[in-house]
Amino acid sequence: MFFIRIFRFLTGYIVFTGKNGFPERFLNLCALNGINVWDAKAFNGQLEAKTNISGFRNIQECAKKSGMIIRITNECGMPFIIRPYLNRKGIAAGILISAIITAILSSAVWTIQVNGNIRYTTGQILELAEYYGIYPGAFRNKIDQKAIRENIKATHDSISWFSVNIDGSAVSIDVIELTDDRSKDSAKNSPCNIVSGVDGEILKLDVYTGDAATSVGSAITKGNLLISGVKEKPDGSTEFVHAKGSAIIRTRKTATATVPDTIEISQSELIKKRYSICLLGITIPLGKTEVCDKISTKESMLMYNNITLPVGIITDSYISTSKNQLNLTDNRQMLLCAYSVFRNEATIMHNAETESKNVTLTKSDKSLNITISCINHETSGIESYFVVENKNNTGKHAQ
Repeated sequence: MFFIRIFRFLTGYIVFTGKNGFPERFLNLCALNGINVWDAKAFNGQLEAKTNISGFRNIQECAKKSGMIIRITNECGMPFIIRPYLNRKGIAAGILISAIITAILSSAVWTIQVNGNIRYTTGQILELAEYYGIYPGAFRNKIDQKAIRENIKATHDSISWFSVNIDGSAVSIDVIELTDDRSKDSAKNSPCNIVSGVDGEILKLDVYTGDAATSVGSAITKGNLLISGVKEKPDGSTEFVHAKGSAIIRTRKTATATVPDTIEISQSELIKKRYSICLLGITIPLGKTEVCDKISTKESMLMYNNITLPVGIITDSYISTSKNQLNLTDNRQMLLCAYSVFRNEATIMHNAETESKNVTLTKSDKSLNITISCINHETSGIESYFVVENKNNTGKHAQ
């Protein structure tokens, strides 16, 4: 019954009354002529009933034969609701424009998902895809998947497969990258020296492959040779090898920080917010640009199944900054200086073991200085590759 009511509402129906004549004969004639009449009831000597639009067009003949006078009391349903708006051109134009916009949006790319990338970041893959015409807002029928795949394989040796799959308005890019196993194996077999990465005194030298170029107790500087990849054989010939080893070096490092008793601080104040609508990569601002010192931008994009859609609101916060002088108390000056010098110390102490440390604090009228002097034990050894070329037919030459 519910679906019958919905159908009648969508197709429209008419409520009418009939007086005089013979109501029973009228209803029988309607049934014989296939006119659908329902909810018929009598009151105050009149007949009230309902019929559909096509039935009311044919009901007058039945009323005439039965001697009844028919009057419409109400028109119900969707056709009568939308009839007053059919002559309004603006509504028709709006429906047409909505249909065009829907067709355009349904034929464009909305989301792009990247799978399989390891060395290349997702941003780099998206930039590469945009260069070949794949971006939010691009029309799907203009994307030549085969041509893009072949062009990328031909121009990027590190990518062995680049597949573009289109599913509705979503694009999925599958990437397979070449591994570096061959280049790594080649580097392991290439001749090289081991050089120092720091200045100091050698405490221990471990040589696994190659010949030691210095000894324990020697002073060295950064870049000095520790282990040579040019190895002399007992028969006097030369062999070029991939040197392996490392050295423990005593180094002297200094970390220092100076903080004045008066520092300059910046204070920020929000001037105004401007909102913009983002649709398929197109940004439509809803206000004018303000003159400010800094702009903070926040994007609030729609999400569907953990996928970010290219539709949302962009908020630009216009911020004004002012600079003021702040006088530090002794405790604040000490804390700020200690924080700065310990951060510097953490940098120079990376991968190092401390032998001794000396902290010096110097206070003047306008500043505070803290200096940390450390003697460290650092493990160092940097591979320095060289090229071996044929000098003549009888020997080799190393560069």
